[in-house]
Amino acid sequence: MSLIVVIDDRVTNRNILAKLASSLGNDVTVRAFDDAASALDWTTENTPDLIITDFKMPRLDGAEFIRAIRQRPQCFDVPVIVVTVYEDREFRYKALEAGASDFLISPVDHHEFRVRVQNLLTMRRQQEIIRRRALTLEEVLNLTNRLRTEEQRQSKEVLGLVIDAVPAMICVSDAQGQIAFVNSYQCEFFGIDAEAAVGKRVAELFGEDYGRRHQEFSVQVIDSGQAKTGLEEHLVDREGRERVFLTTKAPLNDGRGRVATVVSVSLDITDRKLGERDLRDAKERADAANDTKTEFLANTSHELRTPLNAIIGFAEMMKIELLGPIGNPRYLEYSNDILASAQHLLQIIDDMLDVSQIEAGKLELIEGRVELKKLFHDVTRLMAARAEEAQIELKTAISGKLPLLEADERKVKQILLNLVTNGLRFTPPGGSVTIGAALAETGGIRITVTDTGIGMAEQDIPIAIARFGRVHRADTHSHSGTGLGLPLAIELTKLHGGTFDISSAIGVGTSVTLLFPPSRTHRQATRA
Repeated sequence: MSLIVVIDDRVTNRNILAKLASSLGNDVTVRAFDDAASALDWTTENTPDLIITDFKMPRLDGAEFIRAIRQRPQCFDVPVIVVTVYEDREFRYKALEAGASDFLISPVDHHEFRVRVQNLLTMRRQQEIIRRRALTLEEVLNLTNRLRTEEQRQSKEVLGLVIDAVPAMICVSDAQGQIAFVNSYQCEFFGIDAEAAVGKRVAELFGEDYGRRHQEFSVQVIDSGQAKTGLEEHLVDREGRERVFLTTKAPLNDGRGRVATVVSVSLDITDRKLGERDLRDAKERADAANDTKTEFLANTSHELRTPLNAIIGFAEMMKIELLGPIGNPRYLEYSNDILASAQHLLQIIDDMLDVSQIEAGKLELIEGRVELKKLFHDVTRLMAARAEEAQIELKTAISGKLPLLEADERKVKQILLNLVTNGLRFTPPGGSVTIGAALAETGGIRITVTDTGIGMAEQDIPIAIARFGRVHRADTHSHSGTGLGLPLAIELTKLHGGTFDISSAIGVGTSVTLLFPPSRTHRQATRA
């Protein structure tokens, strides 16, 4: 709907113009005025789409009316057509200068009138469409800006809450040491107000030593653009307690790629430091206790060996009846039992002494070139009687010609004796224990001790190789032993730079593999 205002003090002209305007269509409404002042008053509360006015009118001419209408905010862009006679060219100029949109020559040509009015109304509608779109875009833009501002405010609040909830001191400052932000944790620690801290120097709030130290590090971060980590510092809180903090300083860019400020994050590690100190003290106490235990075992072992040597010596003399017949055969049997028990106890003491020396790092190898065939023969000879008594076959298996082994012969023999003893202990009558040796793919020497005994489950192996470890199974009888045989064999193998591997399965048996490195072999081969 278009609203057209017609102004003319002559009634005939006014009626003709009004009828012509109304003839443009049903969507056109015409409001006619006989003087410009009345029309001007009407536009105070109304906005027309087009104004058609005569120029020469009483009280207010056309130029004055146009200038006045252009002062109205709602009418500053309303099209205005001025009707003048052909001779009134000066009036037309004044009207155009005042802001008229177009003019018509009186008497009005009806066709020209309709075309000009229609064109201006079309222009007006297009202006309204553009204005509405502009207003809509402006509203959307304003709404978007408000939403963005609100989101930024909320994000800032959430970020502030998160930073304040972090159990660490967080501060942002520049190269001059002026504070841009400090979180509540640091404010509470030093007893300061967060808002009052902004703009003040670090040294002013937290002390000269703290401020000087942090400013020096901040300048380094700003100059290098690199973060500094692992800065440990000791601070005293408001209650006089010393706290330890681990500080990290990271650069912050100003949006143009330049480092302008530094964020400092200090995490309280006091409890961790106390825990480390307690752990260190506990380790020192444990090491001291272990040294005491090792020294005790060594001293005790040496003290026990002296009377045992006498017991074994005299028992051997009685066994062979060195000074004459004993008389009663039972006494000879007792002496054999005394000798076996004493030798077993001596073996236990030797194992304990070796363990204590290994723990103390005092066990030294007396190395030489060992011929494995001879070594295996010595081991089987020493264990033959026990194997025969247990009705177990004791065998050796050497694969081809082997190089000599550079090792402590007595320690390697001790390893094999412990492994064979275990094999005999856990193998039922009719079974076998085999000592084998072969050249490994790496060039080293591989020694194996395999039995056909009761075996053990995979989860029991860690127990068996632990010191004093005893594997208990409901389906087997208890077997004697201190639980030092396997652990000692492992340690002695490691002293030679070798590796120790054990595999076992229940009802199948156990196989232990010692692998000595190539550096412990000699090219000279032994006879097969």
